[in-house]
Amino acid sequence: MIESVLRVRLPCSWVTQITGKFGATVTLVEQKPLGDGLLQSLVEIDPGTSDPNAIVEDLRGNPYIADVEAIVPPKGKTLANLKVRECNACKTLAESECFLTEATATEDGGLEWRILAPKRTTIEALVKDLRGRGLEIEVAALKPVKPGGVLTDRQEQVLSIAYKLGFFEFPKKVSLTGLAKKLGVSKSTLSEILRAGEAKVLHAYFHGLMGRPR
Repeated sequence: MIESVLRVRLPCSWVTQITGKFGATVTLVEQKPLGDGLLQSLVEIDPGTSDPNAIVEDLRGNPYIADVEAIVPPKGKTLANLKVRECNACKTLAESECFLTEATATEDGGLEWRILAPKRTTIEALVKDLRGRGLEIEVAALKPVKPGGVLTDRQEQVLSIAYKLGFFEFPKKVSLTGLAKKLGVSKSTLSEILRAGEAKVLHAYFHGLMGRPR
């Protein structure tokens, strides 16, 4: 099992648009496919010193965004639900044998993908395909994932609840935010527990799969 961190710059990225133009900070809370070539993205936008309403209007004018619903408080972060036209990078990732476990926006307007794959060559094939589509890809980290033994009681509890509530379904029946509230933990803590638990489960799965006769 291999874990990799890929930094991606997408020509169609609305993230690049608002971070570069407004100096805003973006956190991708949740993403899921909607069909008809659309991807739903739930995001938190910290406008910094910029006008949050101007940021929302700029997103509405982005040709790669089909629809924008936003809650803009007098102060603090904007919560926005975007319907984004799927890009080649997302399609390539979905068609690969890699598992996207986390996606975050970087300060320079790109995206950072944390990925799990059964072997190194799977990551290399994904990177090659993405670069073949003319995309800028940087491999920031690439390392084997240690099995780490069996799941801890906490990891097993969290994964079990997440599974029962439909967190791993497409589309998700509960978001990361909703699951965190249900468990009484922060999103960052929950994300770390899920990532560690998923790594162990996938490692055990692929270890057993690759050990079977073909």
